[in-house]
Amino acid sequence: MTTAILEVDGLSVSYSIPGDGLLGGGMRSLQAVNDVSFSLQAGETLGVVGETGCGKSSLGKAILQLVKPSAGRVIWNNRDLCGLTRKSLRPLRKDLQIIFQDPLSSLNPRLCVGEIVAEPLLIHAPELSAREREQRAIAMLERVGLRPEMALRYPNEFSGGQCQRVSIARAMIVEPKVVVCDEPVSALDVSVQAQICNLLRELQRETGIALLFISHDLSVVRYMAQRILVMYLGRIMELAPRDELFTKPLHPYSQALIRSVPVPDPAMPLNDYPDALSGDLPSPLDPPSGCVFRTRCPKSTPICVSQAPPLERRGDRHLVACHHPEE
Repeated sequence: MTTAILEVDGLSVSYSIPGDGLLGGGMRSLQAVNDVSFSLQAGETLGVVGETGCGKSSLGKAILQLVKPSAGRVIWNNRDLCGLTRKSLRPLRKDLQIIFQDPLSSLNPRLCVGEIVAEPLLIHAPELSAREREQRAIAMLERVGLRPEMALRYPNEFSGGQCQRVSIARAMIVEPKVVVCDEPVSALDVSVQAQICNLLRELQRETGIALLFISHDLSVVRYMAQRILVMYLGRIMELAPRDELFTKPLHPYSQALIRSVPVPDPAMPLNDYPDALSGDLPSPLDPPSGCVFRTRCPKSTPICVSQAPPLERRGDRHLVACHHPEE
């Protein structure tokens, strides 16, 4: 059995939100991530899907300690990242990188892209000379499909797809082991999305990196991931191998998400696609009791109101949190 390189155990993230009453109402707690556990293997892509507001990005940032978890552990190289100081975390960040959703806003507009890509080497490879950093940056820009002369240009001179290639080059130049991809193609045109996805897959084949690929687009996740984690209001609803999830989804929420993927069938009018979900996503400030999905679930029963379903195994690698899973 393959050993996990990253383990997430009972991870939770909460934010303090100001009250909205007439006199302020004090502070309220928003539970963005609630008791999430999984492991990640070397060379694997784990997709994380769910509607906007389900906690996907908070999960990715908490794993990298960009936001501090309120509970749980993130085990990397037999060390719990949650217990480390910023100074202790700094050398470990070489192995744990992130690619953000909006490439332009994540790049320093005052630096040319060659400097942006080379900047991590100042911290993680201080023995290199300025000329060596420049050469490595140019080589990495070429690897992600950009010409060497582009190293002297600034981010605002690039398209969205080109800026995302710069972001990928910056993340990859320190040879990481895990990269969190936080909606890396959602802001791009469809044709450019395919190019970026193919680039990430090529880099993964070459380097053996593990990817945590966060997206609300199931079509993209199906193309990228070997396993898929489905989240709703901060909780895991289902975790399964990709093909098993798409052919035999057990949770009503997973089924609804899969039904919502457009089918390129000219014989089916656009307004005849099935209604995937009814009702609105509940506020994470006031989640439903019991199963958080029960207010939109067609299978909801009294036990769903009173008890939160545990995450249970329904096969070798299939986990689901539902009182009435589809068998």
